[in-house]
Amino acid sequence: MVCVDGLCTIANPTQKAKHEMSTPHSTISPAARFEILDLINRYSTGIDTRDWDLFRSTFADAADVDFGFAQWSGAEAFTIFMRDTHNPAGRTLHRMTNTTVTSVEPLTVRTYGDAIVFEADNVSGTIANAWYDDVLTRTEHGLQIQSRTVHMISMRTIGPNLAADM
Repeated sequence: MVCVDGLCTIANPTQKAKHEMSTPHSTISPAARFEILDLINRYSTGIDTRDWDLFRSTFADAADVDFGFAQWSGAEAFTIFMRDTHNPAGRTLHRMTNTTVTSVEPLTVRTYGDAIVFEADNVSGTIANAWYDDVLTRTEHGLQIQSRTVHMISMRTIGPNLAADM
């Protein structure tokens, strides 16, 4: 990519990098941006507090979720998977950041995510890093995720956790 006076171009425009985002053709209001950020934050808060009703509320009923290694059709199936894998875990910390609107029609966003998930003993666990491409939809329950594609960047084991005894 070459940038001159704030205008960036790709050297070979026919080969767009997989991780590049398109630029939205129009803008959205500050209130809409806040609603998007609230939705994304409810997702991670629902996981870390084990509030599965809050977590479930972030997805439309017929949502499709693709983590690469596994896919789910329907918000209920994905919520059950997350509940069953996170309830037995120890401390967790999911951080969602850099949420950017990539298109307004349909409304799509990209968010970076980092997750720390400890085993029940809080001594060893996993750190994962990814970005999430979401298509959002307005339902009778407000703004929800209609589809999510997760692009895993890294996943590694960690431990021992020196904060386990704190």
